[in-house]
Amino acid sequence: MHPVSIVIPAFNQCAFCQACVASLRLHTPEPHRLILVDNGSTDGVGDYFDTVEDAVVIHSPRNLGFAGGVNLGLRAAEGPVVILNSDTLLSPGWLAELLGALLAEDDTGLAGPVTNCAAGPQQLDGLVLDTQEAIDALAAARCADTRLGVVQAHRLVGFCLAIRREALDAAGEFDERFGIGNFEDDDYCMRVRRAGYRMVIAERSFVYHHGGRTFAAMGLEGAAYNALLEENRQKYEAKWDLTLPRPGATNNRARALREEATLHLRQGRPQDALRFLKQAIEADPGCAASYRDLAAVLEDLGQAALAQQFRERAAALHPNS
Repeated sequence: MHPVSIVIPAFNQCAFCQACVASLRLHTPEPHRLILVDNGSTDGVGDYFDTVEDAVVIHSPRNLGFAGGVNLGLRAAEGPVVILNSDTLLSPGWLAELLGALLAEDDTGLAGPVTNCAAGPQQLDGLVLDTQEAIDALAAARCADTRLGVVQAHRLVGFCLAIRREALDAAGEFDERFGIGNFEDDDYCMRVRRAGYRMVIAERSFVYHHGGRTFAAMGLEGAAYNALLEENRQKYEAKWDLTLPRPGATNNRARALREEATLHLRQGRPQDALRFLKQAIEADPGCAASYRDLAAVLEDLGQAALAQQFRERAAALHPNS
């Protein structure tokens, strides 16, 4: 079998790309084929990628969006594939555990790791990870925890996605109708499921995710990001003839969950408040108020570094938050 191909598409954010590749080199002893896609970058990413030894480098003269950049890499890939965002940091055991989960059963088509930043069950709450050493220590501890294993999933987030070769052959490339990004990973999960494959979360594989760096580099934050999200939601609904919760319903649910969190805080139950605020973020990831309130609770609990991360996320979504 061919070694795994690791595809990293990138548009700008050179410093994040450098940190990602450095962590990959440090923590990926398994045989692999590294494919770097310069997706129309203008800040030196292409020049940096050309200096990475033993990597296949692909340059696009313009930004093809996440799906388009991924597809350039997929066409050069062999064997199973891992798609990896350029704003991730890798840690001990990440690939061995991820591939182990992907290849353990013949009908598993997709596998994803756990992380600090991803809407849905892949996200671990309450993490304070402000250095690579802290990330590595958490990852090593999870690798050694025999209570953790592989759990079924209905959807996986595309920040780090392992794809079985047979599932890739069945589902094909990513759908480029989703442009810059959003919902292309939901669409791919749907196609892999319809091809008869399952998807799983590898609980012992941890990948740190900064989150939203490419969108930020393109100025897609706040209202602009929400507009893109809605546009691609409509494309996804039209393609699959279904209806997802509308933004108004989503916003109302997030607001109700924040109110529930406030009630628990007043009753002296901050851990319950954290749980409801996490659900509010999952219900409406583009709402700055939920990140702001979560930061405040974490600050009161003495988790200043983690609180600052969520405060920065709130500010990125809405400068006045």
